[in-house]
Amino acid sequence: MTTWTLWIGAVLVVGGSAAHLTRQAVAARALWVLAVLAFVATVVGAVIVSEVSLPLLLILLVAITATVALVSVTRQPAQPVTREPARSVAARRDVQ
Repeated sequence: MTTWTLWIGAVLVVGGSAAHLTRQAVAARALWVLAVLAFVATVVGAVIVSEVSLPLLLILLVAITATVALVSVTRQPAQPVTREPARSVAARRDVQ
């Protein structure tokens, strides 16, 4: 079962990144939360079944690192705050 939850988590991370790139932030966050839950379920399932091994721990470390990397890569850069220059009422009337 741990393999399936890892694959499900990976698919959810990729889906969340794709949703984020298409500017669907709410869907992206929901998919990422579900991915984290899948990774947590993997850890809990491995501990309950006592399947904790070095390969499993390495896979989980890679999965979590990949999740963090994808989230940081798909984060939108901060937009600089630009202000329009102040114009007088007369200048605004000339533009219109």
